[in-house]
Amino acid sequence: MQEENSHIDPSQLIPKYLSGNASDPEVKLLEDWALSSPENKAQFNAFRKAWILSGMKEKAQDIDVEREWKATAGQLFDKGKIVPLEAKPRRRAAFFIRIAAAAAVLLLASIWIFQSVNRADRVEVATRNQVKESLLPDGTQISLNQHSSVKYVPGKNDNYRRVELQGDAFFEVERDTTRPFVVASQNIEVEVLGTAFYVDAREGQPQIQVIVRSGTVAVAAGTEEVVLTANETGMYDKTTGELTKKQNEDVNYLAWKTGVLVFENARLESVVFDLNRNFHSRISIAGQELKDCRITATFDHKPLDAIVKIIEKTLNIKAEKKGEEIVFSGRGCG
Repeated sequence: MQEENSHIDPSQLIPKYLSGNASDPEVKLLEDWALSSPENKAQFNAFRKAWILSGMKEKAQDIDVEREWKATAGQLFDKGKIVPLEAKPRRRAAFFIRIAAAAAVLLLASIWIFQSVNRADRVEVATRNQVKESLLPDGTQISLNQHSSVKYVPGKNDNYRRVELQGDAFFEVERDTTRPFVVASQNIEVEVLGTAFYVDAREGQPQIQVIVRSGTVAVAAGTEEVVLTANETGMYDKTTGELTKKQNEDVNYLAWKTGVLVFENARLESVVFDLNRNFHSRISIAGQELKDCRITATFDHKPLDAIVKIIEKTLNIKAEKKGEEIVFSGRGCG
């Protein structure tokens, strides 16, 4: 994919993309290119912001279109990829006048176009002991796990869409090529244009996880950034600040949404992690040797108490309840 992306001409594809005239293969090609490196992403964002700003220059007339476009494109793209402008039709020239003028303003003046908002204007959607579905004003669907919340500012912002997440949630983002969707949680930001992904930023966990079901996602923490595609997981270590990615092996990351947990020769430590996420329970394992005990089972909409009893009998271990905590102990492993 990297080799394929290196041959695209962003100065031709980006205008088609932002105007909604790109084909589905062109959309995927450009999005993969934009998220394949920080340099490509910076070029794409500069052009996108210029496009947004272009609305302020509707009446610009006394501009040398060819000169302005070459000067602007020379800063946005490699010199070998600048596309000369045709003198006609007039409509095409006016189109590039707006882009060139706005991009020049953006790049030379370093205008930051994000608008500050008053915290009092924010809307919060929160859950307690239930899973909740929520539809954002832009059409994005959010599934919130128990004891989770998102905050956002209602109404349309011309530059971006942003929510703040506490806990964990699954997002199905409505595509908008001119306004990226950003999920901010603790020390990371997840940026997409339109895709489906899960963010696990629960308190008390050593890592924040981002798991992508479809599309492409950029995860940033400080100066570090990883790009994830379908079936990949990004992990941010809260202690070290390290940001890594790997293939997703967690088949139960949406079990809290579907109600179905599937374990195939799974380690008890992994089972406990999935149960705690699914039920927001506090289950722990007393003894290192128990963590490697294996279990194969499917739990379809079963309550936690029933699952714990099945694990007890299957592995020949004891589950002791101490207040709100459940502790597995014993020699175990059947």
